[in-house]
Amino acid sequence: MNQPTDNKDEELSIEGFVTLHLPCRYSYLRMIRQSVLDMSARAGMSEFKAAQLEMAVDEACANVIEHSYGGEAATANNPNHPGLRINLMQCRDRIVIEIFDRGKGFDFDRQGVIEPDEYVLHERQRGLGMFIIQKFVDDVSYERGTSSGNCLRVTKLL
Repeated sequence: MNQPTDNKDEELSIEGFVTLHLPCRYSYLRMIRQSVLDMSARAGMSEFKAAQLEMAVDEACANVIEHSYGGEAATANNPNHPGLRINLMQCRDRIVIEIFDRGKGFDFDRQGVIEPDEYVLHERQRGLGMFIIQKFVDDVSYERGTSSGNCLRVTKLL
């Protein structure tokens, strides 16, 4: 598991900032993925690193829809549903993405990570999400129940 940096609360020098506020629908994940790729290109990130960041953010947002909010059906006919808020921040040497939700949080430190060997050995169909998130970014942290909701923060160095 990647460990949060010691200075994670240190103010970042932000060179570009975008906020998305979207409904909790899988069909909106495409907009999130494209925004991640656009911010990555703007920052000069390699295509390989951008693809890793895109996959980690997509997985995290899909997990929010499925696990934090109970799936699309739970939010489908509620125009007042809080949805997802995503902050994309371009900094001098990194991209930081914060994913906020107001669903039920989870204990990030106790969440198990299934390694690919175990996944294959047990012929699992699902369950690599946390592995993807943690291995494809340089730093990941989670805070439950902030004034803005639950926040998963991922950082990818350029």
